[in-house]
Amino acid sequence: MMASWFRYSLLLILVLCQAAPVGAQNKANVTFLGVALDAETKKADQKLLDYLRGKFPVQFEKRDMEYGVAINTLVNWDSKKQGAVMARVTPYVFVAAELLGADLEIMATYISRKTNRPTYNSYFVFHKSFGFNENGFADFVQKLSNPEEQAEKFIQHLQKRKIPARFIYHSKFSTSSYFLPSLYFKQKGVFSVFNNDQRDRKFITIHSVKPDKARGSSDLVRLVKDQKADFAAVWDGTKNKFVNDPDLHFIQLPYTIPNDLLVVSRTMDSGLQQKIRDAIQSMEVSDINEGDFLKWQDFNSSPKARKALASLRWLAKVPPRQVVVNIRRSHKSDSVIDQAQLEAARQAVRLSGTELVLYDEDFHSAFDVLWTLEQTHDDAILITSTIMDADLTQEFYVSFKKGDKESLTARIGAIINDKMHRIRYIWPFDNESPRVLRDVNFKIPVGQKMKAQKITWNDFNTNEYVIDTPFEVEVVKSDFHSFQLQGQGFPKKEGGNRFAFDPLSNAAYRVYLVRSDEESSVYKIATQIMIGLFSLAALFAFREVMIRPKTPSE
Repeated sequence: MMASWFRYSLLLILVLCQAAPVGAQNKANVTFLGVALDAETKKADQKLLDYLRGKFPVQFEKRDMEYGVAINTLVNWDSKKQGAVMARVTPYVFVAAELLGADLEIMATYISRKTNRPTYNSYFVFHKSFGFNENGFADFVQKLSNPEEQAEKFIQHLQKRKIPARFIYHSKFSTSSYFLPSLYFKQKGVFSVFNNDQRDRKFITIHSVKPDKARGSSDLVRLVKDQKADFAAVWDGTKNKFVNDPDLHFIQLPYTIPNDLLVVSRTMDSGLQQKIRDAIQSMEVSDINEGDFLKWQDFNSSPKARKALASLRWLAKVPPRQVVVNIRRSHKSDSVIDQAQLEAARQAVRLSGTELVLYDEDFHSAFDVLWTLEQTHDDAILITSTIMDADLTQEFYVSFKKGDKESLTARIGAIINDKMHRIRYIWPFDNESPRVLRDVNFKIPVGQKMKAQKITWNDFNTNEYVIDTPFEVEVVKSDFHSFQLQGQGFPKKEGGNRFAFDPLSNAAYRVYLVRSDEESSVYKIATQIMIGLFSLAALFAFREVMIRPKTPSE
């Protein structure tokens, strides 16, 4: 009897011990990242977390981050080691993290208290003394009610200034204060250049500066008001704080972008994701209503925000800059190339679907790549491809069906896509590490040595530029999204290890993407085997003719 009572008591104790921490075991642990914080946004973030805690068992570890740090954190987040992560991010922080490989799921966007919309705009802000004409800004606005016309006139005013206007920003990853203005500047041919030699330039010059004490867009407006800068760019929330200031004027840029996004790692437990979605869908206005945040809204139920984000993604894509190719006959005395073969090579460039464009001596100031063609025998040619400024040369033996220009064009097109080195540029938004956003179909292994080079543009359209001395770089990280590099020739900020790439500058850093030796060796071996087989076939044919017995008629 006692033994039976003892067993039942022991069983009850074990059950109670296991049941006690059930609440703690079911409580999810989530790291929350907050980006671009001011006092109001911090309060709105805290209200969101408190609201979610009240809807289901969850514990948040809150971390506040600067734009660039947040991007790197999201890209490198390891859910297996670090657990679940949720973040409130600005739209370009999200897009940039995606570009670099972050695997994120968008849960929600918020409705603005000021505009009652899930989207916002970017605006140039400038002091009234910046002026356009003798009648002042009011007359200018009255005549040009269309924001796009106003923005266009603003650019024309920048062009007329004898002294370049001073544009200020607080972060290169700010969507409204930097990324969208940089797109608009590039579209209109506006670049930040600090030397005074403008003799050969075909673009509008400004001075782009990041003030040390500017932490947010409100700081930029105050500097413009105090006439310590000529103009800046801000979003609706900041504009609404200063819109009644008689010293300031605002011009809207032609872009619409989504409000801040609430995102989670895609590997987060699906049940936890659903709890967050359900909580967002049941949210009332009174649950947040802080700063510019009225309430959060399920992203999938906001078509305006979805469309705005899709547009931002397309704007953020970095298409490869054109590479100009000059094609001609070899200067060798015994080289024989007919016009049809040259034309086949030109058509291969045109039809390749790549960044390569044909050199036009009446339009282009320079070419980047030289192809020389020479005939090796009746149905094969040798293409020698040289990237001029890097002294990189490749040779390709191309066999084709004799007299068939389509066959030759197709073979050269395949070599362009599968065998040739390529030219790309450093992504200038990242000051932590030089990297090229990957858009090529070949892998470059870690440890690969390549060359990079500073290019200073005078005219993008005609390929007019000045080159600097090439320097060696090494691949330190390689994945589907980017090639991360290290080298001693990249610009650095004074007194630190951060880099000084400038998306608004006319100076860029070109990288020559060299296919790995292994890939090149395989191709060379295959080429030599093909040449050997052709030679062997010719030898057997010759032998057959020489030793074949003659018939009486012969």
